[in-house]
Order: sequence, then C-alpha cells, then structure tokens
Amino acid sequence: MYRNELRKLGLSEKEIAVYLSLLRMGPSMASVLARVSNVKRTSIYDILNGLIDRNLIGSYKQGDDTFFVIEDLNNLYFQEKQKADIARKLVSDLKNSANVQKGIRVNYYVGYEGYREIYEEILRVKPKDLIVWIHLDNFYKGLDMKREDEWTHERIEKKIHTRLIMQDTKMARAFQRLDSVSCRETRLVKKFFFETTCFVYLDRILFFDATDEISAVKITNSALSGMAHQMFEMNWQMLEKK
Repeated sequence: MYRNELRKLGLSEKEIAVYLSLLRMGPSMASVLARVSNVKRTSIYDILNGLIDRNLIGSYKQGDDTFFVIEDLNNLYFQEKQKADIARKLVSDLKNSANVQKGIRVNYYVGYEGYREIYEEILRVKPKDLIVWIHLDNFYKGLDMKREDEWTHERIEKKIHTRLIMQDTKMARAFQRLDSVSCRETRLVKKFFFETTCFVYLDRILFFDATDEISAVKITNSALSGMAHQMFEMNWQMLEKK
C-alpha cells in the first residue's frame, strides 16, 4: 500500500521500504530499520541521509543512540509543491528570456505527430482570439477526427473565440452551420483558391500542409504575427457575411 504513489513522487524502492517502516513503527534506530526494511546495514545511512536531505524525515539523539523519525507527513506534499513552484518560475523565466530574443524563430514539424503537436499547443497557451485561413478538407487529413471533436470541445470550454476564412467546400458549409454553438464565426471564399491552412494567435503563425507530405511550420515573431492579423482583418472585412 502507498508504494506506487511514493514511487511516483521519486522515492526509490529502498527509500520507500525505510519510509514505510518508520511510518509503521515510529522513531527507530538505523539498525532496526535496516532489519525490518530488508536493507543492508552498509546502505541504510545513505538512504536515511537522503530522506533527511529531502526533508522527509528527521533525527534526534537519545543518549548514545540516534533515532530517526517522520516529523511531518505534510513534507511529502511540501517538497512536491516546492518543485512545482521552482518549475513554474523556471518556465516564466525561460519565456521572458525567449521574449527578449531578437529575430524570427522557426520550427518545422513533419508527420502526423508533429502536425498534431503544433495544433495541440493552441489549447495549452489559451489565446483569447484565434484567426484562421483554412482549407478544411485538406486540414482534416492530418487529424484524428475523434480527437478533433474533443479539441473543439476543449477550445469552447477555454473560451477561445475563433474566426475562420474557409475555402468554400461542401464540408466547409456543413461546418459553418454549427458556428452558433461552437464559439466561432466563419466566412467562405470562392474566388481565390488555397489548399493549405494558416492559424494566427499571440505572436505565432502556424502553417499546415496535408496535401502531400503531412507537415507544419511555426513562426514566432510579434511583427510578422501583427502583419498577419492586419491581413486577416482586410480579408475578413472584404468577405460578405453569410
């Protein structure tokens, strides 16, 4: 019991055995813990010191003997919370560092996995607005449709409003009829033909191509993204709402 959970928190099998023995018996000497935990006496102090370093257990002297004890079970939670806080700060610092980098960052993705990964990123960053030029029939070639339904549901839950300029196809017209329940607006274009798809949000431009080899490109640059937003607005205003 509890071994799987402790393993997920990063404890080794020997650390788990010692920790659970302490939990069961209360304050104990190293020799006793080694015996009941089935850990070699030559290894027990390394294990105990490791648990102490992680603030999971403590020790105290009684006469000539040293006893080890679990002082606060909450420390299991606090050590993980501390890790989460460190990771959260690191991510924030890395993002800030990335934001001050000059120039254009370009990432290429090839194959179904890369195609889907760049698409899933939209849900992770949760932009308030998402604008898209899309050839729906071709775009769907790179997606699992069950996951696409789930993706759309998650987008609606996250309140990511979407506007799409869509190549006029039978599939696109059926898609458009669900706008009112899908947190989106779509406008169809017939006069100009395009086969690929482009998403724009925050400082990112995503290009998807499933006409031949499944592939995608992400461009990160605030100036280019800003220009793409303006181009979309011009297109949007020129298209008649239907």
